[in-house]
Amino acid sequence: MSGTRISDDGGMTVPDLRAMESYLRVAGWSLEDRDARTSLWRLPSPDNSPGDSEPLVAVLPIHQDVGDYADVVAAAIKTIAYAERRLPEEIRSDVSFGGADTVAVRLTPDAPSGEAPLTTVRSAVTALHEFVVGSATAIESRELVLPSHRPAWAESYAGSVRLSTHPGSFILSLAMPLVVDLGNEAARDQDAGEQLSLDLPPQPFGRRVSSRMLKAAQDARQLAEDVSAGHQPLRVFGENPARPAANATELAALKALGGPEYGLYQLRFAQSPLAGRHSEPVTLRITPGQQRILGEAADFLRTRQPRSGVTVQGLVVRLHRAGTFGPGEVVVEGIDDDSGMTRRYRMELAEDDYNDAVRAYRNGLKVSATGDREERGTHLHMRRLTSFSVIPGLEYEAEGS
Repeated sequence: MSGTRISDDGGMTVPDLRAMESYLRVAGWSLEDRDARTSLWRLPSPDNSPGDSEPLVAVLPIHQDVGDYADVVAAAIKTIAYAERRLPEEIRSDVSFGGADTVAVRLTPDAPSGEAPLTTVRSAVTALHEFVVGSATAIESRELVLPSHRPAWAESYAGSVRLSTHPGSFILSLAMPLVVDLGNEAARDQDAGEQLSLDLPPQPFGRRVSSRMLKAAQDARQLAEDVSAGHQPLRVFGENPARPAANATELAALKALGGPEYGLYQLRFAQSPLAGRHSEPVTLRITPGQQRILGEAADFLRTRQPRSGVTVQGLVVRLHRAGTFGPGEVVVEGIDDDSGMTRRYRMELAEDDYNDAVRAYRNGLKVSATGDREERGTHLHMRRLTSFSVIPGLEYEAEGS
């Protein structure tokens, strides 16, 4: 669904009439009356509300080409927002998308309302993208450290999310579509038969992503508070790989949302009523101290959790074997393709590979090794190597000339 090109006094796009009527019907409002100019929609009072509670009423124009269309729809949106404990802009996104949850971050930069330093905004926008991709990937992956190449469908979903800005102090708001065509098997199974309409199932893919983002933020914030208070060690973030509080990508995003200077920020999660049962909006306050711990936790997971299929490239800096022949141990100083950090990695090599490592050491050549990265104490190890080779340099060029 799309909005018309009409704008209200705030410059916001106003949803078209059919979209508004469909939204009200699916969200539980009933058409009570219709005359030549307007239609009246009523939201029944909850069963547990006081007996004298008056039902809420929203009014829509009959035709979209009337002069006060934008004003009347804006008033209806304010009524809907009051009923759902949401913000008017969240209702607009929900209606225009045909179903969208909202995730927003309120930054508190030292700047006038609606403004923020470019570095702060850049950090926050990148962090929001990583947060969405990390949580979308977590729908299918329980890995504490996600692969460097993210699933295409997770990036595709992030590409369907819309970003808008609002003053007060500086708010970045994401409209998270409930249903999109991602092209991956799991999402197709989840959203099978769905079209971008208001007839949505209880758990479309977008709802699962926004719910994951909320849970990851809640759990990570609580663990950060426990670590800060001394009740838990930092390793608590990685002690339950089967049901992690958050993966390293999500943790790094939650840290980066505060910007380079760890500014206080708030996260707001608001769910659409169009996908069945929904919770009231939740707001989380993330302090600078919590952000630092979340960043440390992300680094901890990326450096200490065992990782398979990691490739390290670097220089051989140490060699050792018991005799003149046979296998031996080498230490390679280099960068792995998983964390991007320069570290030293110990590895056991068979005789032929060890001899190649000796030649690389003598000639200052780099080597490449692929295997499982494990951290034991203060040492990094590469185990179960699937490949080891010397990267050709000037020595090889001279031999081949």
